[in-house]
Amino acid sequence: MKKFLVSIALLAGLNGFGQSLDQFVSLQCKGHIPQDFTTLSSKKFETDHAENTDKDLDKDFFMSTRFLFDELLLSGQVLFNDPVTNYVNKLADYVLRDNKELRSELRFYLLRSNTPNAYSTDQGIILFTTGLISQVESEAQLAYILCHEISHYAEKHVRNEYMESQKIYKGRGQYGNANYKSRIEQISNYSKELELEADEKGIDMFLKTEYDVNEIFTGFEVLHYTYLPFDDIHFDTSFFSTPQMVVPGSLFPDTINQVSQEIDYDDAGQTHPNIQKRIDAAMDYLGDGTSKGTKKFIISEEEFFKVRELTRFESINISLSNREYATALYSVYLLQTDYKDNRFLDLSLVKCLYGLTKYKNHNRYSEVTLKPSKVEGESYTLHLFLKNITKQQLNVLTFRHVYDMAKKYPSDKIFQEYLADMKKELALNSGIKPGDFSELSLDDHLANAAASVKEFDIEDSIRKIDASDLSKYEKIRLKKSLNELSSSATGISAEKDFHLFALHDIVAKDNLVQELKQIKKAYDEQLELEKAEAEKDDRVFVDKSKHLGIDKLVVVDPIYENYRLNDKRNHMKSEDKKVSISDMYTTDYNGLKLETQLVDSKNLTSGDVDEYNDLGLLIRWISEVVEHDEIEMISSSHDQVDFLTEKYGTSHFLFSGIYAYKSRSEMTSAHWYGIMFFYTIPIVLIDLMIVHNYFELVALSLDAEKDKVEFTQVSEVNLKGIDGILQAYIYDVLYQLSSNPKKRN
Repeated sequence: MKKFLVSIALLAGLNGFGQSLDQFVSLQCKGHIPQDFTTLSSKKFETDHAENTDKDLDKDFFMSTRFLFDELLLSGQVLFNDPVTNYVNKLADYVLRDNKELRSELRFYLLRSNTPNAYSTDQGIILFTTGLISQVESEAQLAYILCHEISHYAEKHVRNEYMESQKIYKGRGQYGNANYKSRIEQISNYSKELELEADEKGIDMFLKTEYDVNEIFTGFEVLHYTYLPFDDIHFDTSFFSTPQMVVPGSLFPDTINQVSQEIDYDDAGQTHPNIQKRIDAAMDYLGDGTSKGTKKFIISEEEFFKVRELTRFESINISLSNREYATALYSVYLLQTDYKDNRFLDLSLVKCLYGLTKYKNHNRYSEVTLKPSKVEGESYTLHLFLKNITKQQLNVLTFRHVYDMAKKYPSDKIFQEYLADMKKELALNSGIKPGDFSELSLDDHLANAAASVKEFDIEDSIRKIDASDLSKYEKIRLKKSLNELSSSATGISAEKDFHLFALHDIVAKDNLVQELKQIKKAYDEQLELEKAEAEKDDRVFVDKSKHLGIDKLVVVDPIYENYRLNDKRNHMKSEDKKVSISDMYTTDYNGLKLETQLVDSKNLTSGDVDEYNDLGLLIRWISEVVEHDEIEMISSSHDQVDFLTEKYGTSHFLFSGIYAYKSRSEMTSAHWYGIMFFYTIPIVLIDLMIVHNYFELVALSLDAEKDKVEFTQVSEVNLKGIDGILQAYIYDVLYQLSSNPKKRN
């Protein structure tokens, strides 16, 4: 099960690329799928290994790089023919305009990731992350990073680093007398040497352009601060306030954790040189040389800022999918400065607050928030506020915004779904009694309280009580009641109690209190019913082998992995077997009332771009739902997956993995006892030498309408995974999911 979830996580948007940001949903691939994605990994390995002329580059290099990198390519996280990738390719065309041969060897793609980085492979594929594009400030800065990555490829750094690492690990040549720790340091040092060489070769390439050379150094500074959000703007403490709800500014800190200005020069143990070392080395390499370039933009300044904005919008999707709700919330704040009534940002705000509230109510808040002490810059204000806000306050703050957005988008289904679920959250998990909500605004309440205190002379009443013939205890009780009246009238704390008045208009007009009580009553009645059913099941025999009753199922990219005795994956056999395993899920089994449709990465053709996009979305969706675990909640991609349920005609999606292993028996006390007797030694030796085959099958079926795992099966089978046996276990999974299947003959 664990290996299956790891596989899904490693593989872990819908439209909106020729559209304006007002209709943004997420970045998505367009056009035809490049051959890099449709060619089988085994074919790449066989071709590249056969054409290799470097005797120091072994078979394992081609085996691991081709198969493992293809897992990323086929995950749906790598984008092609989208506006951002198209722009990067235009930039590459310009930089390599005088080197057509090198340009023809390179392909540039975009990786959906908030980690600012770029990667070069020996295959000629260069990836830029959305996180990197979102941070750079000019086309020239991006052009230099592109030159740096091209240099890695042109100088064969990936291959050279692999070969040198093998020499170091195996202690060959000059590394013969080095201990393990020293070898690790030598690998790190060699990697840093290659980075500095790529900087120099990148500078040479950059100087042939018309870009301003100073942008190299401003680009280095940008890279140093990429651990911060894509902008660092003061957080307005009135951001969460609405006309009906005022969140007190006193709940926010007066100071922030300032951004560190120092650039640490120590890069021991790192694979990349420190930024300051790279700046110094670049300055030394340039010397007194001058560049004719003076431009920050050549391709298009307008297009640069457009694609950068797209990656910033996409960063919110990525953060939400990763359950980084606080991080996503600050990004929403930054972008709403320029996009006041943007549906995507409005919906993202709802998703952020909703996610925070769900995890707060289920005592898992630390999983989705950052420690403020670890946060630098202006976002510290937001993170500290989120740390200190109470559960009751957060529930109401979220409900207020979800309610307002549902009113703003009355015909938008997803906002109504969030509102319905937040009503349940407010009624069942917020810790607030419905009767605690006021029909008055906080200002009206304070005004009325002040007026009532002014009209009522409490001191005079106390004097009359003291002069009365009442007993000591009756006097104490009455005076206590008067003091509580005074306190309740004038002692309301806006900082602590603002949430009790934040829904005053809804309480007064929409009968919210009664609705919350009804939700609680229905919930309690359901619990009693379930309890009674459970007791009934205990008293009489109940057949629990029920089928889920699914008529149609989408099977999503079944995983198959075969491992050798040394626990290394047999890549060739794994890929070959995966293709046949996928066919087993779509076989028309006699008597099985279940239609299956396959979405499979290894069967993609050039025209299957929609299926590739679907695959990426589904993998991100299951990764998030599994992480939510027992928290029943709407996933951040629910509105996008809802589109797929209409497309495929079902809300049921099956994710599965088969993992085949080989092992030998470990030495036990029984074996030791056996070798003490001559006649049992052969039996012991045979048992220790026999290769045992077994496989593990993991299957998860998710219901997209409920964002919930509806079926789980984990089977460990002590048999060799031949086709007939595997097909029987796959049939069993489908049998349990199907609708009223007939008995098997």
